[in-house]
Amino acid sequence: MGSDRAPLAEPGERGSLTVLDRAIERIADASLTRTSGIVSGGGAFGRRPSRVKVTQEGRVVRAAADCTVTWPRSAVVVADELRRDIARGMADSGLRAESVDVRVGDFAAPRDRDLAASAGSTADLLPAPRPLAAPAATPWALLWTLALLAGAAVLIRDALAVWNVVPGEAWTASALDYLDGLGPQSWMVPAGIAAAVVGVLMILASLKWRGRRYRPSGIADDVWIHRSDRAKLAAAASDTSGTSGASATGSAAATSTATDAENGTATGAPTVETKGATS
Repeated sequence: MGSDRAPLAEPGERGSLTVLDRAIERIADASLTRTSGIVSGGGAFGRRPSRVKVTQEGRVVRAAADCTVTWPRSAVVVADELRRDIARGMADSGLRAESVDVRVGDFAAPRDRDLAASAGSTADLLPAPRPLAAPAATPWALLWTLALLAGAAVLIRDALAVWNVVPGEAWTASALDYLDGLGPQSWMVPAGIAAAVVGVLMILASLKWRGRRYRPSGIADDVWIHRSDRAKLAAAASDTSGTSGASATGSAAATSTATDAENGTATGAPTVETKGATS
């Protein structure tokens, strides 16, 4: 019976190859970073400015790219380059791109090209948004959070008291008994006024714009510095430069980087403009 068995195929011809959709999307995402003029990173709220979705049937792949193009690059030229790059990446992976649909959904300002080049990518990155102050409603939200936690603790304690897990009576039952049949009281008018004032303040806090407390540092487009830190930097520069009576304010202090063009090295030391009399 052993002689009737068919001979095994060569080891290199056995088994099968399965490429998952996630791996194919990674291949297509690499094309986004290689194609010049495609913004591939820096989106807000975790949303990528450019992305690719793929579907496959065996070794045949269909790709749909939704991308952001750097202005003033031609959307047609960039889309053609991206389409060819995705098809080339699929062919290098043993797949065949049946169709590559490219949709240009937005244009972005051409910034941070040096940063993208230093990272080894020819794609452009979206500039980081300007940092803003914390919302004015943050303290109110914190107070409401503490109040909700306190209320939850009271309810849990009352439930344990009803189940005889902890001694004592339920606090909520006592509070409801007090409120049952409660008539007009002298303290209700000022309490109502205070509640109305607090409500108005909360509404104003929720509608207030977030403050712009950060100013451009002069070092790079995406480097910002707080107004108070600019004043401190100006004061430190005046101390090291030997000036006396210098006045440094957040609006008067302007920072920049000094670069030695001859040696090709950046000093990294900020220069500060101050007002005052030298001794």
